[in-house]
Amino acid sequence: MVELLMPQRFRIVEAFTGFRSFDDDEIPDGIELLFQPLDAYGDPVKIAGSVRVELFAHQAASGFDKGRRICEPWQVDLLTSEDQERYWNVITGMYEVPLEFPAGIHPEGNRYVLALTYNTPLGEHMTSDCELAIR
Repeated sequence: MVELLMPQRFRIVEAFTGFRSFDDDEIPDGIELLFQPLDAYGDPVKIAGSVRVELFAHQAASGFDKGRRICEPWQVDLLTSEDQERYWNVITGMYEVPLEFPAGIHPEGNRYVLALTYNTPLGEHMTSDCELAIR
């Protein structure tokens, strides 16, 4: 019964996820990631655990969209009340996570694949990915 209210899947909210500039210029410094864990009814729920985020070059015309990895993965911990307050938006029911590129990393090209892996405290994994474009 309680499983109905636990996260069953999660989705990257593609309409609001994308490359962003976190300073005063127009050059992207990273990615603003919005994602939503969903229960069995499709309602947003909070999660505990960690989320691994990876950015890959898009590999066109292949059965596997993910090309080379652009940078080391980001690790987003959602383990404490401070983590929840930092990332959870109570109005939208989404996690909003700014992911800054490491120094010296500037993606080249215009199409990418963003991949998320949620690791639950029980050792289970859920994944989601989407294509991103620099506009």
